Amino acid sequence: MGHSPLSKAAKPPLGLLLSDTVNQQAGKHIDELAAQAGVALQRYTLAQASANLPAVHAAFFSRELYEGSSIRKPGPLSDAFFNVVDAAPNLRWLHVCSSGLDLPQYAPSLQRGVRVTASTGTTATPIAQTVLAAILAQSRGFDHWLQAQSRKQWAPLAGRARPKEISEMRAVVAGAGAIGQEIGRLLAATGFHTIAVRRSATPTPAFDEAVALSDLDRILPQCDWLVLAMPLTAETRYLINATRLALLPRHARIVNVARGELIDETALTEALVNHKIKGAYLDTFHEEPLPESSALWTLPNVWITPHNCAASQGHEQRVLACFLQALRTWLATAHR
Repeated sequence: MGHSPLSKAAKPPLGLLLSDTVNQQAGKHIDELAAQAGVALQRYTLAQASANLPAVHAAFFSRELYEGSSIRKPGPLSDAFFNVVDAAPNLRWLHVCSSGLDLPQYAPSLQRGVRVTASTGTTATPIAQTVLAAILAQSRGFDHWLQAQSRKQWAPLAGRARPKEISEMRAVVAGAGAIGQEIGRLLAATGFHTIAVRRSATPTPAFDEAVALSDLDRILPQCDWLVLAMPLTAETRYLINATRLALLPRHARIVNVARGELIDETALTEALVNHKIKGAYLDTFHEEPLPESSALWTLPNVWITPHNCAASQGHEQRVLACFLQALRTWLATAHR
């Protein structure tokens, strides 16, 4: 625990809750930011904050505290952190490691008027790289070759089974936030014709076209790849249902790196089993971890990652940098 010098006005210090890891790695830098802003700041770890709940005014839910969690099932470190956060009566600000604010554990803070900020954009690069890897691998035939290798079968692609030219493929990316834009940029650089789907048809960098969400049904029949990278809202829940799956051509594939509830999973499974669409790469699901009973596990035309497509050794540092920038803003207005 540390603090910056008290100002001449001797205002009570603002309390900031940090994980042990962040406190050790960035505590001195945080104190320097507070001193530059002229704000008295007291850092608290979880153990210290538990005995000083009224003194906690801000908190940082850093990435390592999420380990062992899924969207609907928080792990022990996450539980311990939010037990303190939810009991701190004077909490004003919470910064979280995720790109969105839809984790159930954020709800109590949001409901009581705490300002909650997200680490938007910190996962855009690794997620987009993973999406590009999956799309390129399947577009170029690796799904076929890897299955043949598992059977020790020499099975070259020939004739009509050969891959379609990348330059002739249309990738529709639903969602044009930081993640969707980076996916579009990488796909465009590789040669795909890219179409952004967003609330309105606003021209978007790296995309050849942009269409409004209301026009989704019109473009689905032209789609080779449908990539879901949008937030889950009342409007987007089950956006991809049986009716829209039927609009896709049989050679189309789906990628979901957003939220499982964007897709009617039962309808998707039926479409995949019956080869109404060619395949899918899925990182998110209705229930996580995905139950062993799910048919998706064993379908040969489905690739699965365990809500892990953002995995990167630099993730924690990007989240910390995002928090430190947000902290500068908060400190500038903290005593107003």
